[in-house]
Order: sequence, then C-alpha cells, then structure tokens
Amino acid sequence: MLENTLYPEKLWLRKEEYNRIWILLEMFMESIIPVSMLVIVSGETGSGKTMLAKKIMLDATSMWRNLRAIYLDAESDDRHGLFALLQKARNLNGYSAVEILHVLENSENKFLIVIDNAESIVDKRFAQDLSKIGEGFPKGGFFLLVIFGSKTIPFSVLNMSPPSYPIYFSSYDPSEIRMILDSFLSKIENSSMNNDEALDMISTASGGDASLALSILKLASSISGGKPICKKQVLEALRKISENPFIRNINRVNDPHATVILKVLSQYPQGVRLRKLFEEYSKTCTDNRIRPLRYTQLWKKIRILERKMLLDFQVVNLKRGRTSIVRASCLNGETAL
Repeated sequence: MLENTLYPEKLWLRKEEYNRIWILLEMFMESIIPVSMLVIVSGETGSGKTMLAKKIMLDATSMWRNLRAIYLDAESDDRHGLFALLQKARNLNGYSAVEILHVLENSENKFLIVIDNAESIVDKRFAQDLSKIGEGFPKGGFFLLVIFGSKTIPFSVLNMSPPSYPIYFSSYDPSEIRMILDSFLSKIENSSMNNDEALDMISTASGGDASLALSILKLASSISGGKPICKKQVLEALRKISENPFIRNINRVNDPHATVILKVLSQYPQGVRLRKLFEEYSKTCTDNRIRPLRYTQLWKKIRILERKMLLDFQVVNLKRGRTSIVRASCLNGETAL
C-alpha cells in the first residue's frame, strides 16, 4: 500500500479512512474483471472529508499512470446531474451521456471522479446517471468518490449499480482539534506564545469541526492584532460568531462567489435592497479580482446556498417595482461551548 508521504501532518488523524478507500481503489485498478465502484463518504462538517479526497487524488495519479482524476464541486456549479458536471469538466458541452461515456472509454484510461458537496445534485436523475455507467461503460472505468457535506445520505437513491461502499467520518474530539490547531500554528511566527487555555477553549467550542476551529482561531488572531491570543480574544471571537453566524459559514464554502454573497449579506442583518445587494456583490468581486455573475446567475447561486442549508433568504416586497428588500439569516451557525 502506498504510504502517506504527501502532507502527512494533515492526514494522521484520518489514516484508517484513507486506508479503507485506498484498498478499494487498489481493487478497482488491479481487477481483471471490469468493474466500476461507488464510495459514499459522509460525516460531520469539518471532519476532513475533502482534504482526504484530494490527498487520495494526488497519491493515486502518482501511483497509476493510466488513472485520470477529476474533481467536481457540485456546490460551485448550478448544473444538475453527473454528466452535466462531466460535460463542463471535460469540455464536452453538447455531448449526450452515451457520447461522454464513449469518449472516456476510448481514452483507455480509468477515472477517479470525486464529487464534493454531492447533496446539491443527488436526486433521481443522478441515480439514473449511475445506472448508465454500469450499462454503458463495460470496461469498468469509473471509481466514484461521492462526498456528502452532512451525515445524511439518501440511500434510496444511491442503492443501485455500481456497487457502493459507505464510509462515515466521525467528528474530531477536542484533543484532535488541538493537534490540528498546533499543526496550523507551527507555521506561524510567535505562535508558541499563544495561551494553552485559549487553544483548549477553541478545541472545545468547535464541537469537533476543524474548519470552525480554524475560523475561531483566525478571528481571535485578528482581534488580537496578530499578537498571541489569550482567552479574552477567543471569547470575543465566539461572541462575534454567535451574533453573526455568517462568519462561520463564510469559511465553509469553496466557491468564491458564494463566499462573496455571504460576506455582503453579513453586513446587512436588517435587510438590504436587491439592487444594493447586486451592486455590493459586484464591487466586492471586482475588488478581489473575481468576475461577477450576472443578475440571474447570482440568484441561482443564492438558491444553491439555500439548498445546502447555509442560508435562509426571504424577499420582502414593499411596493411595486424593484423596491424589494431581502432579509437573509444564516443556518447552522451555533457553536458548542
């Protein structure tokens, strides 16, 4: 088995999960009988699922020359269905599902396809796409690693061909979160001067969510002006997150447009006019060298955030015309202290 040589300091806490997926990948790559595989990864938010998947992609493509890895983030695209995502990833717009399979099969490669934030696209259509892989890809060239951002999996949809293997990621315990924080701080100057009590408080308050723990740490460091943090700054960071849970979810999303939307909405807790929202979004994108979405695309992105339960978005019509005000509240924003 390939040893964990890349970024080992980030993986030591998920060695068992890595090895389980790697064994299945070895079976897939070395099998004489054509077979496709579906690995379903689920678990608590911030439990290292995406990090481990990207690590496996790096290791696998280094190990096998005939393996091609494709990473698809369903959160950052408003397309629906596996083949719609593959169309974009492989520049095959206009191709049917059968034609896409034909193109991939003729390449004589096997494919490791990681679908992150899969809850955004998993429905009956997705199940139909999976069945087409079994029917239309006889060489067995797909190893699908489907990642759910929560622990809820629609088994009724995924319980079909190709054979599936569920793997659950439990939350980190406080001692593991502390190890992650220490690893992060080891690369920062003067980090050894941080108060142990403050770091232990962050480890407990995060509730096993590594991304939240790092968000608390970064906010506390910002409050301290870049100086070593103490308990006082951690309490202030927790207060800010409690009052404005957008701060927590901003660090959960990988899509730059979704990040900008959450940042803008966090500045207007009482509501903001639609026109003002679009103007602020466009300006923030431009300032950060991000190409802004058009008005309709922006709405689609907001709906994606709603489906992912990161946002509750309401439009309040005051009069006729474009005088509507939107009020947004952030979901899943509590911390466990």
